[in-house]
Order: sequence, then C-alpha cells, then structure tokens
Amino acid sequence: MKNTYEKVKLSYNQVLLLIIVLRLILGLTYMPVVHVSKGNQDTWIILLLSIIYKIIFNFPLIYLSNKFNNFNLLEFADKIMGKFLGTIITMFYTIIFLLANILFVTIFVEVLDVALFPLTPTWFNTVLAFITCAYISYKGLNGLCRFGETVVPIIIGGTFFLVLLGVNNFDFSELLPILSDSSFKDLNLGAMNTSFRFADILILVMITPKLTNKKDLNKIFINSTIYSILMVTILIVATQITLGVEYTKHANFPFLIYTRTISIGEIYGFDSLYIGIWIMGNIMKISAYLYFSTIALEKLTRKNNQVFIIPVSIILIILTIFIKDREPILPIAGRLNAIIQILSIIAIIIVPSIMLIVYYFRRKRLRNT
Repeated sequence: MKNTYEKVKLSYNQVLLLIIVLRLILGLTYMPVVHVSKGNQDTWIILLLSIIYKIIFNFPLIYLSNKFNNFNLLEFADKIMGKFLGTIITMFYTIIFLLANILFVTIFVEVLDVALFPLTPTWFNTVLAFITCAYISYKGLNGLCRFGETVVPIIIGGTFFLVLLGVNNFDFSELLPILSDSSFKDLNLGAMNTSFRFADILILVMITPKLTNKKDLNKIFINSTIYSILMVTILIVATQITLGVEYTKHANFPFLIYTRTISIGEIYGFDSLYIGIWIMGNIMKISAYLYFSTIALEKLTRKNNQVFIIPVSIILIILTIFIKDREPILPIAGRLNAIIQILSIIAIIIVPSIMLIVYYFRRKRLRNT
C-alpha cells in the first residue's frame, strides 16, 4: 500500500493556511478565551498578549524542529531520548492526537445537534463527519493541504464578510473602560491559559520535514501565530460589541449567535454562511488530527498509516457517541478544562523542555551521528 507521507513536499503557503485555520476554527466555534479568562472587556488585550507567551512556550519545540528539520516530532524524540524513551514519547503524543480528535469531533457534533440539527441522531452526524474526514486523511497530507488551499481563503474571506455585515450593530462602549476590571496578573494569567489552547504547534513540527524549504519553519510559526490570533481577536471584539460582554461570556456558540443578529433590510439568515465555513474548517481540523494520529501509530507499529484510518475512525465514532450522550461538552469548563490545560502543558512545554535539556548535554554526540 502506498505511503502518502513519505514523498510529500509542501509549500510555505499550504502549511501557513493549514495552521491558520486550525486556530481560527476555535474562535469560530466557542471562543475559549472568554472561558479560560475573566471574559471581560479586556479579552482582546489578553489575546494579543498571548502571542508573546505562545512564542515563549513553543520555543523548545521550534528550536528542536529547526535542529532536526529532516525529522518530525516523533522521529527527533527518538534521536534525542533514545529508542525506549522515544517510544514512550511517541505513545504519549499518539494519545494526545487521539484525545484532541475526540474533543474536536464531540464539540463539532454537539454544535450540529444543539444549534443546527436537533432532531438528527448523534450517531448520524458523527458517522457522516468521520466518513468525510477519513476520506481526506486517506488522501494524505498533500491532499489535505491542497484542499486547504481551496477552502481556507473562503473561510477567512467569509468570516471577515460576516464581521463587516454586522457593523451597524456594533456598540464600542462595551469595550470601555479599558483595564478597569483587569489587573496585570489577570491579563498575564489569561494570556498564558489562552496560549495553551492552541496545540497546532504539534501539527507544525510534524510537518516540518515535508516543507519544500525547511527554513520557512520559523516564518510559518511567527506569521501563523500573529495572523490567526489577530483574526480571532477581531471575531471576539465584533461579538462582544454586538451581543455584549456578559452575554458573550455565557454563550456556548457566541459567533453563531452573532451571525443571527445580522440583517440587511429585511434579509436575514446569514448564519447559513457561517455554518458553511464553520463545517469546512472543522472538517480540515478533524482530518489533520486523524491523519497525524495514524502517522503516530505507523511509527509505533511500522505499518502503513492508511491501515489505521478506518479502525481509528470507528473507535473514535464509538467514543464520541458515548461521551456526547453521557454529558454535554460545552461550555468547556470544570474538570475537562483542567485536564485539557494539564495535557497541553505537558505536551507543549514539559516534554519538549526535557528533550531540549537532554539535547544540550548530548549535542556533540548527536552531531557526530
């Protein structure tokens, strides 16, 4: 069976668009920053400040990925930590990719169930989503990025079009008074928590060896971070000054509700445009994490990743339906939020930092080999 990962070469634009949409879709869905921080009128400051923390916290992964740019995250973990510890790290990140996929699909299905298709059975929406995502994943990384080149500009353009359509409903007084309800500590803690929500760095360092020009890694990381967070900031500001700061904080799907307030004369129904671009973005996100889950399994078992796409999809379908039917995922809070934060810190900061320290002591030997 042909391995779709081995001979792939991706351009700067393809990877940049993919990473941007992975982050943007969080803002389009449930705007986690308003749940992990105070969610007051200073949320936009917290988001902009999170750019700095994201760069700091992601430094170990970016540094190592530059040093080992012919290897993905799981491969250079082997090089640095040795085969045994490298395998344990691979198992850990396999679990992270699978858990992330379950979370994304569960949220996706919950939005479909609650906001769009309340009479449709959960299993139907879940199966339909996974059939689509499994097909895209089966086509491989090249197919995913080519699909992204087509749909991501539509997603970005459609999103900003919706923001512009709502200008007449804007009330900028909702953002005032600035910094009156937030301390320096509040802003920084909110920015730190927000920076942990974006696990796309894991996807980026998995893609690095497939870049046509590996020197583009840093540029992709910085530009995708700035562009995507600026976009999400615009979405949150538009939502807050339309719905109100307090309402936004307690809404499960803030931007969806925002789109339902838009009207041009007697014309309504612009939430249909939102639904279209939101579904496309989620399909890309789920497909990407499903694909890299199978790539991690390929490394563990030395079998072609395509062998795992259907079995993993079936397992994820069962788990998603089980979780969704037991307890709603949204709003993201309580124990689930704490678990997500802890796993993100381990995956993005702690494990890479340990690898960076080990690399520092073993760098001469690693250069020789």
